Amino acid sequence: MFDWKRTMFHAALAVMASAVCGTQARAANTFPKIPIWAYAGAYRDVAHSTFPYTQLCQGLGLAPLPDSIQPRQRTVTVRFLRDRVAEARSDFGGYRIYRVVNSPDSSHMELIRRYSVQAGDTLTWFMSRVDKTTLQFMCGGQVMNDSIATFLDPDSCGHYVKTCPIIDLRANRCLADSVLSLIIPPGPHNGFTTYYSVTYELFNSGAEATYEDMFVPDTAGVYGPCANPSNKFTCPNLNNKLANLTPGIEPTGGPTTDLESVMVVPNPYRATESWDQPGQHEIHFVNLPNSAKIRIYTSAGDLVRVLQHSDPTRDFERWDLKNAGGQDVASGIYMYRVEAGTFAFQSRFIVIR
Repeated sequence: MFDWKRTMFHAALAVMASAVCGTQARAANTFPKIPIWAYAGAYRDVAHSTFPYTQLCQGLGLAPLPDSIQPRQRTVTVRFLRDRVAEARSDFGGYRIYRVVNSPDSSHMELIRRYSVQAGDTLTWFMSRVDKTTLQFMCGGQVMNDSIATFLDPDSCGHYVKTCPIIDLRANRCLADSVLSLIIPPGPHNGFTTYYSVTYELFNSGAEATYEDMFVPDTAGVYGPCANPSNKFTCPNLNNKLANLTPGIEPTGGPTTDLESVMVVPNPYRATESWDQPGQHEIHFVNLPNSAKIRIYTSAGDLVRVLQHSDPTRDFERWDLKNAGGQDVASGIYMYRVEAGTFAFQSRFIVIR
């Protein structure tokens, strides 16, 4: 479910951040720290557009509009606060957005988006550019209000392609006129916990373009001592993927209407699986409709727990493997019954401690 209080707080933060400029920006600079947030759903914060600014700064204008959020399945909004001082640096090449699922393991993070000011990367950067003297965000000679960058991860809306509704498999030919079908691409929608990170990209100053993360030596020992204090390149990197990381978020493909598709994952549940965090054992009931009641029973028919599901954007409900009294359930075979209106479905799952 959406945390509306948090949403409104960050909406207000976005408006305030848009007003930051000049000496205020210098005081607020925390390079290389990048404030970042992620939400299940689609943020809409398009500002006023006046020609020619839509051509220079896509979708941005001279005055910010109020934020709004659209509940949408298969969609995650990633937002981060741009750093004026960092963007004024000669070695600033842009921002890099990474994604990883299950656990915040930086070695498995995938680069999914670049906002780049590198040569030849014009199409990746649609925001204003910082004036290195005043530290104002400028576009077409005008001050802009786009301190908050918004990214929808990635391709979450899908795209339409022509498909054949009836195919003769033996002759391998279409028997009817083609129709446009919405093809949903892979993305953050399977219920697994997803994390996002933003780092700074190093400007390609040499003959060979490397497109790498900027190295910011940790000479103060925030993450640990330098291997060789006289060589800054042996220090930990402050511009690392775990420094600017969102809390985990769990988007899905959206509610379903077929109760017979409801299932438990993982099944069987084993307490030693790698995706289970210490003290956070749980299973998910997936493929649920918007609203449903889940009753969990022992194999002897004793009621263990009742879960109430109500979510317009996600199709799962988690269970922490505790009974109504807050005690961990034992290993065994359990039955569950899902009720939605006048319809019901039941099946079973296994818990192995």
